[in-house]
Amino acid sequence: MSLRKAAKVGQRIHKDRTQPLGRESFGYLEHKKDWLERARDQNEKKKKIKHLRQKALERNPDEYHHHMVRSEIKANGIHRELDPDSDDETLLQKQFEGIRDLHYVKHKLAVEKKKIESLKASLHLAGAETPQNSHIVFVDDEEEARNFDPAEYFNTDPALLGRSYNRLPKDALNKKAINAESKEDVKETEKKRRGMYKMLKLRLERERELKIVLDKLQLKKDLADSRNSELKPTLEKKGTATKAAVYKWKYDRKK
Repeated sequence: MSLRKAAKVGQRIHKDRTQPLGRESFGYLEHKKDWLERARDQNEKKKKIKHLRQKALERNPDEYHHHMVRSEIKANGIHRELDPDSDDETLLQKQFEGIRDLHYVKHKLAVEKKKIESLKASLHLAGAETPQNSHIVFVDDEEEARNFDPAEYFNTDPALLGRSYNRLPKDALNKKAINAESKEDVKETEKKRRGMYKMLKLRLERERELKIVLDKLQLKKDLADSRNSELKPTLEKKGTATKAAVYKWKYDRKK
C-alpha cells in the first residue's frame, strides 16, 4: 500500500451538515455544491452578455436583416411593416409543401364544401349565392292564368314566394310562431343563429384558403412534370398569398 493511500485510511469522511430540526421551516440548507452550481451559471450568463455586447458594438449598420424586405420607409423616415398579403405564403399554405399532399387537400376541400352546403341549408342561405330558378306552373286556360295566386298554390306566406329553398307551408309557420313562447327563447335562437353565421364565415375563409393551396400544389406538380418535357415553363406573374403564380409553357424547339 502506498503512503498516499495509507494516509487516507485514518482520515475522517466529510459529511455535509444537515438542516437542524429547529430550522426545518426555513427549507433546504444549501451546501457547497449548490452555490458552486449557481456561481457557474452566473459566470456563464456574464460571458454571454459580454459577448452579445461586444457583437452589438462591432455590428455593421449596413448588414442584411429580414426586416429590410418586409418593411418600407415612409415620408417621415420611419420603417413601416408591409401588408401581410404581400407575403408569398400563409401559415396554412406552408403546411402543404409536397406534391403528395395534393389528393389530401382535394379531399379536405370536398369535405369543407359539404359542411358549407349543410350550414347554408340550415341557415336558409342555400339560394343566397345561386341564381333563382324559374318554377313553371301549367294551367288549363287564360282565365285561370290571370286569376292564379302563387301563395295559395304553394300554401305559404306571400313573403316566402321568392325563396327557392325551405318554403314552409302555413301550418309549419303557425307551429313555429306558437313555439316561440318567451323573449328568452327568441334571444337563445338569435344567439345560435349568430354562432352558425360565424362558423359559416370561418368555413368560407378556409375553403378559399384551401383553393389557393390546391392551385399552388397543382402548379408545383405541373412544374415537376415538365422537367423532362419539351414544353418549358416561363414565369409570367409572381404568386402571392391570395393566388398562385402564373406560368406559361412554351415549346422549346431543338435545333
